[in-house]
Amino acid sequence: MKKLLLVAVLAALGAVVGCSDAQLPYLTAIQVNPGTPSVAAGRTQQFTAMGTFSNSQTRDISSLVKWTSSTAPVSTINAAGLAQTYSQGSSTITASFTSPAAGTVTGTATFNVAAPALLSIGVTGAVAVIASPSSKGTTVAKGTGRQFQAYGLYSDGGVRLLSNVTWASTPATVATITNTGRATSINAGTATITATDPASAISGNTQLVVTNATIASIVIYPRAGVTIAPLTRQPFFALGVFSDNTQQDITADANWVSTNVAAATVSNTSPKGVATGVAVGATVLQASFLGTTGQAALGVTAASLTSITLTPGTTPTGVATGSTLLINAVGTFSDGSKQPINLATAWSVTPSNGSIATVDQTGLVTGVAAGSATVTAKFGTITTNAVINVQAVKSIAVGPATPIVNPSTLSIAQATASQFIATATLTDGSTQDISNSATWVAISPPAVSGTGPVATISDTLGSSGWATGNAPGTAVIAAVFGGQSNLSSVTVTNATLRTLAITPTGNVHVVFGGTQQYQATGTFSDSTTQNLTNQVTWNSSAPTVAVMSLTGLATNTGPGTTNVSATSNITTPATTSPAVVFSNP
Repeated sequence: MKKLLLVAVLAALGAVVGCSDAQLPYLTAIQVNPGTPSVAAGRTQQFTAMGTFSNSQTRDISSLVKWTSSTAPVSTINAAGLAQTYSQGSSTITASFTSPAAGTVTGTATFNVAAPALLSIGVTGAVAVIASPSSKGTTVAKGTGRQFQAYGLYSDGGVRLLSNVTWASTPATVATITNTGRATSINAGTATITATDPASAISGNTQLVVTNATIASIVIYPRAGVTIAPLTRQPFFALGVFSDNTQQDITADANWVSTNVAAATVSNTSPKGVATGVAVGATVLQASFLGTTGQAALGVTAASLTSITLTPGTTPTGVATGSTLLINAVGTFSDGSKQPINLATAWSVTPSNGSIATVDQTGLVTGVAAGSATVTAKFGTITTNAVINVQAVKSIAVGPATPIVNPSTLSIAQATASQFIATATLTDGSTQDISNSATWVAISPPAVSGTGPVATISDTLGSSGWATGNAPGTAVIAAVFGGQSNLSSVTVTNATLRTLAITPTGNVHVVFGGTQQYQATGTFSDSTTQNLTNQVTWNSSAPTVAVMSLTGLATNTGPGTTNVSATSNITTPATTSPAVVFSNP
């Protein structure tokens, strides 16, 4: 078809200059316009091809040429010459046409893609599992603090945590805020918390409502006879129960002390509540806030470390250049107990100059260049090694977290989220989950309602790859890493949440100090179901019996019975699941 169109163009050109069919002009050159465009990642650029013929005539032949982009992770281009960008970089755009008279004629343009542009800022006062630009108010009791976070929505659909913003709280008589986003409430009332990007002057805000509720009690957890070995560490947390029956994490607000520092100490600076074993003995950890104190016992045993197990371990593990991999260290002690010891372990890497890989003091390894490195974990006199093979990436697969399907299409309801996973295949054929290292992009048309993109995706460590549906439509989900990329998609429906259920149901009996994982499942108006475990607010009616994590993990804090519930804010009014009973026999 394209050749027939070109013949028609040539015939028209020949007629203009009075040529016979045997003397039809032929294509000699192609000029691609614009020649050196530059756009922000996530945006599009229309290219055109102007053909120059042997009779010096020119014509637009954009619909006749074959369009290609040299670097797919930077941009792709369709048959109409419309380029879609994904990540910062440079790509060569080529327009080519092959004919018997002139062979293959090509024209090129250098396409520069800049960093994604900041579009808007969202502020949240909750430590959310899923990063989101949506802004919801936060309620705290007078005298408590709250850490706020600012997320930027960018032109490539990525939602990223912003660290370099200017914070403000108005009026300051209700709450003040530090330059790191930590707010401290002073008086009852409502304060507006604002984060502003100094480079673009774009800002976002949320409301902080301060109540007159007073502290009633403090629960420190874990509480069930925790013991640790000397030099090891154990984080503790403080939950405040207030006079209006609300509960708040006040770990950072409380004053922490150990009643017997000869046995163990506890940090009273960030991060607060981390206990460190000193010597054999027992202590009581206390967290105090506005005259109320909670406490938990901690024992330090005479156990000594006998071995360290690293995961991944001594079997060589493939790590993509530029990616990160957390090595988990678990110590086995002389009394048979086992403890995570990442924070108490001295980490090092060979070669020590970091030319192949680096490791920080939490055990997080970063691949630097192709080669083999040995990561060493040392605790006291015990050392264990892990072999890391840093390699280039051959390809990437992208798909929903469960299961990974390629190609894949995921359907979610508006205002809900679901996770995508990026898996890299390395040069030796091994695979690695690179979700936390890849750049995540959500390319979608504006929502019909005009409320923004159809979907966004978190590009923030801890929630990387979580796509959130904003309005009905379909969005392309891309992961870019190591010069490779792959695409998936998500379809957002207008289904609404009808019911919310949590499992397991009925009476759940847990041993003293044990845990129970709960899951929240939503049923929607189109009869579909979704796992909403990380998108609900979990609550335990009796925190002295169990406390709930953001991900639905119940931890027993004492004997008794409590009701566990999950509340979704997807609907108005909020939908709450029926309570289940969590008890310690």
